Parts: sequence; C-alpha cells; structure tokens
Amino acid sequence: MKESTPSTIHLKDYTPVDYKFETVYLTFELHNTNTLVHSKIEVEPLKKGSDLVLDGEELKLEWIKVNGQEFTSFAKKDDTLVLSNLPTENFTLEILVEINPEANKALDGLYKSGGIFCTQNEAQGFRRITYFQDRPDSLSKFTTKMIADKKEYPVLLSNGNPIESGDLADGKHFAVWEDPFYKPCYLYALVAGDLALVQDSYTTGSGRKIDLRIYIDKGNEDKCDHAMESLKKSMKWDEDRFGLEYDLDIYMIVAVDSFNMGAMENKGLNIFNSAYVLANQQTATDKDFYGIESVIGHEYFHNWTGNRVTCRDWFQLTLKEGLTVYRDQEFSSDMNSRVVDRIQGVQALRSRQFSEDAGPNAHPIKPKSYIEINNFYTATIYEKGAEVIRMYETLLGRDGFRKGMDKYFELHDGQAVTTEDFLNAMSVANGNYDFSQFKLWYDQAGTPKVVAKYNYDSSKKEFSITFTQSIPDTPGQTNKLPMLIPMKLGLLNASGKDMALTLVDASSQPQIAEGIVLLTKKEETFTFKNIDVLPVVSLNRNFSAPINLESDNSKEDLAFLMAHDSDSFNRYEAAQEFATQMMLDLVAKAQKAEKLSVDPLFEKAYGKIIEDNSIDNMFKALALTLPGQGTLHQRQEVIDYKATHAVCEFVLNSLASTYEREFAKIYSDLATEKPFSVSAAAMGERSLKNLALSMLMQIGTEETVAMAEGQFYNATNMTDEAKALQLLVHNEAQGADKAVKSFYDKWSSQTLVYQKLLGILGGNPSDSVYDKVLEMEQDKHYDRTVPNIVRALYGSFAANYTQFNHESGRGYKLVANKILELDKQNPQIASRFATLFKDYKRLPSNLKELAKVELTRIVETEGLSKNVFEIVSKTLA
Repeated sequence: MKESTPSTIHLKDYTPVDYKFETVYLTFELHNTNTLVHSKIEVEPLKKGSDLVLDGEELKLEWIKVNGQEFTSFAKKDDTLVLSNLPTENFTLEILVEINPEANKALDGLYKSGGIFCTQNEAQGFRRITYFQDRPDSLSKFTTKMIADKKEYPVLLSNGNPIESGDLADGKHFAVWEDPFYKPCYLYALVAGDLALVQDSYTTGSGRKIDLRIYIDKGNEDKCDHAMESLKKSMKWDEDRFGLEYDLDIYMIVAVDSFNMGAMENKGLNIFNSAYVLANQQTATDKDFYGIESVIGHEYFHNWTGNRVTCRDWFQLTLKEGLTVYRDQEFSSDMNSRVVDRIQGVQALRSRQFSEDAGPNAHPIKPKSYIEINNFYTATIYEKGAEVIRMYETLLGRDGFRKGMDKYFELHDGQAVTTEDFLNAMSVANGNYDFSQFKLWYDQAGTPKVVAKYNYDSSKKEFSITFTQSIPDTPGQTNKLPMLIPMKLGLLNASGKDMALTLVDASSQPQIAEGIVLLTKKEETFTFKNIDVLPVVSLNRNFSAPINLESDNSKEDLAFLMAHDSDSFNRYEAAQEFATQMMLDLVAKAQKAEKLSVDPLFEKAYGKIIEDNSIDNMFKALALTLPGQGTLHQRQEVIDYKATHAVCEFVLNSLASTYEREFAKIYSDLATEKPFSVSAAAMGERSLKNLALSMLMQIGTEETVAMAEGQFYNATNMTDEAKALQLLVHNEAQGADKAVKSFYDKWSSQTLVYQKLLGILGGNPSDSVYDKVLEMEQDKHYDRTVPNIVRALYGSFAANYTQFNHESGRGYKLVANKILELDKQNPQIASRFATLFKDYKRLPSNLKELAKVELTRIVETEGLSKNVFEIVSKTLA
C-alpha cells in the first residue's frame, strides 16, 4: 500500500500570493551532475509579516541571503521551504542550490536530453531548478546568465533577447539573456548544447524584422524547411486574423528527442519534441507534416493566448489551451481544406475526449479539484475546450468573436486571469451578451445527449423538431442543468436543396441566424413554416456543438444526406452514422452467431461516394473510411472486442470485394510518380490512393499483396512506404517479415522513423504481437528513457483493442508492468499510460476481473507517484 493518500487541491481554496517577485536574475554554472543555480530576486511584500512559502524538489540548498546577509529563519517542510521573519519593506532574496540534471529522468525542470541541457517547467517543473513561488499567478521579469564549457556547449539560450556574452577562463564562456515581459516561471526556458542552426527572418506588418532560428542536432539541418515555413505562415496568419504581432526581436525553436509533451511555448524560446520539427520527404509522413504545421502554429499562438495573458491558477488551464487549440485549428483550416480539418478535429475529439467524458476520469473543462495537475493535460481541457471557444464564435459571429478577443487583450494584457475574465470580455465587447447559461460548459462534465423527434403537418405546411437534452452522470456530478447548445440545422427538399427556414414563433424562441437555433431547455420544440414537402433533416451541421445526437433520421434519410447535404461535414457525418448503426446491428448478430450481411442501401450509397468525382480526394478518403472499433465501443454498454473486430473485418472485406474494380482503378490512376508536395491536393491523392490499397489488401490476393510490396520497395516518400509496410504486417502477408527487416536495416538509426516501425509492429492485431513487443523492447535502438519510443511501442499495443484486452489478461499485465516501471523515473508518462484502462467499467465481467487484479496491484504499490495514484484510484472507484 502507499504510505499515505496524496492530498487534493481545490479551486475554492485559491488565495493570491503574499509576495510579489518583481525581477529574477538567475545564474547557472552548468555541469552534468552538479549544476549550481543562483537566484537573486527583488521581492515586494504584499501581506506584511506573512511567511514566504517556496516550492522545491530534488534540490540541495547551499545558502539563503536576505539583503546580502545570511538568512537562517527558515524551515523545510515536505517539498517546500518556509521563510519567516522577513522584512516588511522591499528586499532582495538570494538562494544558491545545487541540482543534478543528468539524474533527472522525469524530464521536468532542468535535465539532459542526449548532450543538450534543456528545461520543461509547465506545470510545476521550475521547483526542480530552484526554490520559488512555482505558480502561474506569480509574474516576474527574468534575466539569465549561463556559464558552461564552450567546447561542449557553444550554444547558450534563454528567454527574451541576448544582451551580453563572452569568454571566461578554463575554456568556459557565458551568455546573458533578458526577457522584458512579465511571465510566470512555467514559461521559463534554458538550452545549452552543441547545436546546428537553421536561420531565416520574418518581417511583420509594421515593418519589424524578426530573427527566426531553429536549433537541432547536427545532421538534421535538411529536415527544418517545413517547420520554418509553418512558423512564418503562423506569424502572418495571426496578424491577418487577430491583429496580433510578435513582440520580441528573436523567435527560437529547439528540437529535442526526450520530451514529455509535444512542445512548450516558453516565451521566445520554444522547446519542441523533435517529432514536431524534423521532416522531409523520405522520413516523414503526411500526418507528420500536417502535425508539424499545427503544433508550430499552436506554440506560436500561445505567445498571446497563454504568455501575454496567462492563467491565474491551473484550474484555468483551458483558458490558454482550449483557446489556442481553437486558434491552431482555424489556422490549419485556412492553410488546408476547412472541411477535412474539421472532420479530423471531430474524429480526434470523439476518439479521445468523448471516451474520457464517459470514463472514470471525466472532468469539466474547468475542474474544481486535482491531486496532480499534470494529469489534467487532457483531451477535455484541450479539444473540448476548443469546442467551447468555437461555440463563442458561433453565438457571436466571426466579427463579434474578434471584438471579444480584442477586448480580452485590452483588459488583460500582462495579467494572469480566469475563464470568467475571458467570458466577461466576450460579453462586454458584444453588448453585454448573456453567457450565464453558457458558463455551464465550463462547470459540467460529460457529453450532452440530444434526441431530436420530428413532426410534419402537411395541412399547415409546418415542420417541428422537438429536442430533448440530457447530460449523463459523471464522477462527483449528478442532476445536471440543461446546457445552452447552438444547433445548426438544415431542411432539404426532394432534390437535395436547402429550404428557407423561418420559425413560426420567432419572438419567443432563440434563433441567432438562419439555420441556427439555441437549445436552452431540457425539452423544447421549434416549428418552421412554409415547408411545402416533408424534408430530410440535417442536424448539428459542421458539428456546431460537441454532443451525442440521436434523431428520427431513417437509413434512407442518411443515404440521402450522404449524397446531397450542402454541409460537407454532414455528408461525412451521415456516412459515419449509417455505417455505425449498421455495424452495431451486425455486432448484435455476431453475438448470436447469425449470418452477417452489409445493408444493400449502405453499400449503394458507399458506391456513390466512390463514383463522385466532384469531391476532393482527401474528403473522399475520409468519407470512405469506416468508423473505427473505438467508435463502436463507445456505444456498447458492455464492450465486445472480438465481435466488434470481426464485424469491422467483415464489412471491410464485403465492401472491398464489391468495389474491387473501382478501388483498383483509383489506385492505378493515383499511383503514378509525381514531384513530391505537401499541398492539400497532393496529400489528398496519397490518402485516397492508400485507402484504395488498404481496401484491396482486405481481399488479400497475390496480386494485391504484390501491389503493396511494390509500393513499399519503390516508395519515394515515407507516407507510401510506411503505409505499405503497415498493410503487409497487419494482414500477415507472406513478405511481411522481409519488409520489416528491410525497413529496420534502412531506418533504425533514425529515431523518428524507428518509432514508426515500433508503432506498426505494436498495432498488429495478430496474437504474435505480444511476443514481438517483448522482442522489440530488447532491441539495441530501443531506449526506455525516451517517451516517444515508449509511446510508439506500448501506445500502439494498448490501442490494439483485441490484444490489449486479450482474454488471458496478458495485455493488462504487460501494460501494468510498464506503468510501474515508468513511474519510478517519469510519473507523467506513467500516468498517461494508466488512462489506457479508461474502459474498465464497461469491460465484460471476465476481463474486468483480470484488469482489476492489475489495477489493484498498481494502486497498492509502495512509493507510487501521486500522478498514477490519482488515475488508477479513480478508475477503480
């Protein structure tokens, strides 16, 4: 058992700081195992006579001085340093500590990644650097001096602008950086290493020339072009869309292999997981290129939404993350295909966040309590938070939303604020718009369920839709209030044209624009007049609200919407809903050992999408992709992994056989060699081509296997090479082992490509995958201290539903062992793996007992981190 239960932090207990840290001067004497950190802080007492409580972990305290004199009135308590009897007027506080960056395998604070010193301080890593008020509402101006061996660490970087540098005795040198902006310590950054530099510039709308720098390991210079172009596009987009210009003279990105997150928006010095910087045609897939553009944009946009205006406390995390995810989604939409980006965003929301909302760790986007804040960097905070921001724009319109953003910066630039401050700015800028009910989106967990019932009165030519909304119970929350839900809808006539929408009683029922009504009650009816014929109804267009929707739409209606809806997102949505309903029906039949068959109406509608040459290739590829097993699991009260997997394979095989000739033609037409490009059109061609190949591989003839092998061995880009390898491995084709060896021999020394191989092997649905995972963990290139590598192998295995949930329980035991191993060195990564048991309460009884054994073993482990304890204890509860 754990020695004690970790304490819970509550939003209601928030109190402001008692001491303001005006300026902070940090001096680092960098050394692998005994770095000295000297902090000199100008302090203003805000509550005279109070103790000053400083956070600190894994620190060796050398001394403390106040106003230049040794200070001894302090006490160490747990992971804090409490200073008493301090001056009541402004004073200077100095602290000297020693830390061991090389031993820091948690990758929090200052640590070594390969030969590079780097930092990660969000959320609470700065306390591993020195004793400090490690909280986001303590804003200071930072200056940093770094001293290091010049040969080993010729590049010395920190936040802000460089102001001084020079050589010192004994082969050392120094550099001083000054950040003119107030910031919390979680945005502090330091990097030192022997790094290559790719440099460019950007001229802002006001004519300022910004020095752009990307630092990488030597030899990777040819993999930075896409990241640099993405950065310049981001800077221009933020100026054009929101009028926000960059505020320093230099913007730097550093790519490191060992990093817990995707990237970190430290002011002026972003530190990135190398996976979101390095890319070229040979080593990166289209998904990688797309992800780099998105993440580069996300971290740059944080400069205003997160840095210039930051969070008062960590309960407000969605204030910066939800808003910035929305901004990066809009950026990606403008750079690529808007409908494709929306579909992919909703796919991610449903697969990650909806399941989170339905699981044991469900929480509102503004949680009221936590044990470990790092556990709340979740899809709910990010993706659902972004959907809440999107609803602001739906309610206010684009111009109204822009006014609200302008007011937000006008009122709060340079401050640490709350979600209420953001909501107030949106309201004030738009005639004191009433957001009182909308605020429930911040406070209530769970995905709202909306049921729509139709009624047509042909004599009055009136069509009514009755909406009923409910929010399921979640841990700690029951009896929830109705939400304000913007419902975008359309009524289609027999020719597929949208009909004019006019409410019979427009004065008493909310309608903010034609085609958008506001749901505000548990049940309400909207009646439209002048509807000459019974319409087909298109609901929640463009996914106007993050809800689960049930309607009276028949399968004939869904087939009609697949072909005719003017809202492209809902054409895709209709195809997904039709397929989901059909496949769930087939799961029920499979459980009874009844004969399976694909609905002829769906099969015909699917064929029409194949034949429709008016839609772009990327959209077509998405529309032809069937719902994944995870989507089907979400609608099962008790998950049947085997039956679901069998049904998915059956439907894929049936459609592939029916449209074999059509898929073969698509592949043949698109498999011609063209100059490589990362344009939306080129990515769309590769996506549709590889979809066609995957369907043909379902048939598994010698000819289709030869096509996959041909693509693998002759590929000129990683998208095609990796996809062909995946198809060979996951279909257990005869040449799969040879292809794996070829890929390994070619790419295993390049860690980002090696991770793709691990992901492919770990995702193999065959029973052989268990032994393969164990085998690859012993591979000489496998480094268990690098989060990307561990995620690639074990993350793909855990997403391999039939194998992770194997009836023997071996999958649960394997992942539980990995969680306990990781927890000893990197609790953040360990706790993220613990969330893989999110479906625990919906497991069949035999699997639930097996999972319970492993979860109980984890939670009873002595010395378990509070990170893992919080996740697992909630899962078991």
